[in-house]
Amino acid sequence: MNKPLKVLIIDDDEDDYFITSQYLKEVDSFPMEISWCYNIQEAKKELKSNRFDFYFLDYRLGALTGLELLEYAISKGCIKPIVLLTGKGNPEIDRKTIEAGAYDYLIKGDINAEKLERCVRYSTERYKTFKELLDKERKYRLIFENAINMVFTCDTSLHFLDSNKASEFFLGFSPEELKGLNLLNLIDQEQAQEISDAIEQKQSMSNIRIRFESKNKQVIIGLLSLNYFENGDLPAYWQGIIFDETLRIQAEESKIQTEKMEATYRLMNTLTHEIRNPLTNIMLAVDGVIDEGVNDNQKSYLEIAKRSSTRINEIVTDLLNSSRKIELKFESIDLKGVLQEVIQIAKDSSDLNQVEIRVDLCENEIIKPIDRDKLKIALLNLIFNGIEANDKEKGLINIVLTSQQNNAQLLIEDHGSGIKSEDLNKLFEPYFTTKEKGMGLGLVSTLNIIKAHKAKIEVSSQIGKGTLFKINFD
Repeated sequence: MNKPLKVLIIDDDEDDYFITSQYLKEVDSFPMEISWCYNIQEAKKELKSNRFDFYFLDYRLGALTGLELLEYAISKGCIKPIVLLTGKGNPEIDRKTIEAGAYDYLIKGDINAEKLERCVRYSTERYKTFKELLDKERKYRLIFENAINMVFTCDTSLHFLDSNKASEFFLGFSPEELKGLNLLNLIDQEQAQEISDAIEQKQSMSNIRIRFESKNKQVIIGLLSLNYFENGDLPAYWQGIIFDETLRIQAEESKIQTEKMEATYRLMNTLTHEIRNPLTNIMLAVDGVIDEGVNDNQKSYLEIAKRSSTRINEIVTDLLNSSRKIELKFESIDLKGVLQEVIQIAKDSSDLNQVEIRVDLCENEIIKPIDRDKLKIALLNLIFNGIEANDKEKGLINIVLTSQQNNAQLLIEDHGSGIKSEDLNKLFEPYFTTKEKGMGLGLVSTLNIIKAHKAKIEVSSQIGKGTLFKINFD
């Protein structure tokens, strides 16, 4: 047996309620439980509750019209079928009633059991269809809101209409901040022109690797897909999704860095062994010749050979030490305190080079397992490199430390000449340097120390604008 349809008649006239209820009782195609409400305040509560399956609402209800009560019910989330009852026909009221959300509009004088049965049946079927659509909308909205990738819609000019919360994690903009912004303004300008040309032709695109600029002006890599939609009389729009490639790229870069360090260490071990053996023989032979006796002129040449051999041995030792896995002595200390010490040490050099150091450190302590002396060496390498990179009359270095839960992020940004894109991948390789003076071992040692602290380091740079080192401490 079908479950009875719970019906509420909202009418302040008991006779009208009685007549309507009697007609409903004559309907035998499906069972109904009929209730009556004549008080406006109680009617509001019942409409808000969605407790009944069907509502008949009289147009004349004292202080409020049925249309006003209908609009109130819709605004409070009533989704069940509501049918308005009135004493006489009025096309204007009929139109407004349907526009306001009523399922039907009936004239009391024309009501009979057959019309009520048809009204209830059609309205109930329409509600089932509406409920299915609503459930699907909620389901897909939930997927939209909780998607880990950025999902959005734009108008035909690519101005944002809507986006999910992932936009804040990917670009730093909340959905509200994005509204009205143009997607093309957040994309590398060369790529923006290509996309602009494509959307003019209404061409969809899939998984295009794009360089985006976040709210804090950082370059972020993502895979962009865009699809064009037209829907009858409704405005056309673009629907898009961006897959965040940042984590994958970070993992790849970290793997490459580790593999480079391991390969370098193996190479250095081999080279050290192969170089030191003949070098030792050379030094022993030189000492032997000197001991057997030589004139002053010959001895000066042998001393040059000996000093050069010693220098070669020192270079090999430095190279081996730079690539060797560092053994650290960890203490649980405040990362912010270590950074403050580093900045104080770097101040003399920055003053001499007329480079201003701007510091923005979070207020709270960041307690991490740290080897104070080794980490200071690594951070000083980065800051001194930044100071030397500034080629303007008065340079600038920004140092920003932020924390969120157990994670901390350190940004060291100079405003110097920048590094060519083809050189960025070589930056942590032994003996590679962009400086006129220097052996190219400082950043190798820095990378080794950072990785030993289980931290991740990234570098980005733009010619003429400067270089940014980003260190994430988990």
